[in-house]
Amino acid sequence: MADINLLPVAEKEAENLEVLRKRLTIVSIVLLVFTAVFTLITLGLFTSFASQRSNLITKIEASSNEINSLKATEELIVVIKGKVSAGYKILTARVNFANIFGQLSGLVPAGVYFTDMRFTSDKVIISGKAKTSAEMAGLVSSLTSASGSQIISSVNIDSLNSDENGVFSFAISGQLAVTK
Repeated sequence: MADINLLPVAEKEAENLEVLRKRLTIVSIVLLVFTAVFTLITLGLFTSFASQRSNLITKIEASSNEINSLKATEELIVVIKGKVSAGYKILTARVNFANIFGQLSGLVPAGVYFTDMRFTSDKVIISGKAKTSAEMAGLVSSLTSASGSQIISSVNIDSLNSDENGVFSFAISGQLAVTK
């Protein structure tokens, strides 16, 4: 059967055009709504990421400031450590004269006195006078004894002279056994 066209062609085209316009309007509205939703999501994400970025920059600046302050502290620690180790070396190399003189005073006989004492890092040279040869022998004996060898080891008599009054002048050298 043949179609009966009761509508004129112009009205049918206008109707098709109206349907097409409605469809195009619906598609445009959907596209506009989709674009608006996408824009809002993008704006929300951008705001969130900008806030996180700002927080990270703040944390980086705080960490950088802390690191810079710790650098100065570390430099001071390194300098102080070097100075302390140098000072410790000096202190350990020093001879404890109070200990040496305290121990030595108990070993020296009554008639012996010292005129000169010279110390190097590990050696001592003692010059002095003794009234008799017995006192001189007592000094040498006490320096070579067990308690004397704790102070001075390897005792050598470098010179021993007697004057017309019988007073003995002597020079004794030895290695310091005690340094602390």
